[in-house]
Amino acid sequence: MTPASADTRRPSPAPDWSLYLVTDPDLGGGRDAVRPLVSAAVSGGVSVVQLRDKHLDPAGFTARAAELAAALRPTGVPLFLNDRVDIAAELGLHLHIGQDDMDYVGARATLPDTSMIGLSVDRHEQIDELQRLVGLGVRPPDVLGLGPVHLTDTKTNTGRALGVTGPGSVSELAAHALTLGIPSVAIGGVGTGNATALAHTPVAGLCVVSAIMAAGSTSAATTAARQLLSLFTTSKEAS
Repeated sequence: MTPASADTRRPSPAPDWSLYLVTDPDLGGGRDAVRPLVSAAVSGGVSVVQLRDKHLDPAGFTARAAELAAALRPTGVPLFLNDRVDIAAELGLHLHIGQDDMDYVGARATLPDTSMIGLSVDRHEQIDELQRLVGLGVRPPDVLGLGPVHLTDTKTNTGRALGVTGPGSVSELAAHALTLGIPSVAIGGVGTGNATALAHTPVAGLCVVSAIMAAGSTSAATTAARQLLSLFTTSKEAS
């Protein structure tokens, strides 16, 4: 079997997954505040952005996605869209889906090779299924979102908290994913309090929502991003 990391259909070079921001307009002061907060966070070191807005109509989401993509283009920071596969295909952007969204194989078949797909995972069996698909020639996800590390108020339709270490934890799942050559990020209750501990696991980065979106201002978002990135990368280098 060809390792997932050797799949020539995957973008090269791979993104820097160290600090991945998922937007939330309810935390960030409304939809009009999202783009300035994202730009501020990117200036602080955010290296990947996902636009998530579950309640916005398709036309509105398309407009917001196009606007944010244009703002990010000069920075080289990739933009993922949450669950909107048709809009990702239309705009030539990347996609993130959960286990209850469109099935992975269907999403992968819909998007061009230039578009990356991230997938939420919370148990070993889901990675086993990806191994089966890779064996059948399906291109693997470009990144896995592992979580929730801890239960949070920003996403309530999750099961148990995985924790950082232990059976079925983020650390275990990240190691499992790496056997397929798939990098992962930890999400769900991720912040300065656990950034260092997560750096000592096999995850490639931190995926945050409220730690940046609820910072309160653009300057605070920049500061929060810098602090998170410093904690993670410094501890990662030392581990």
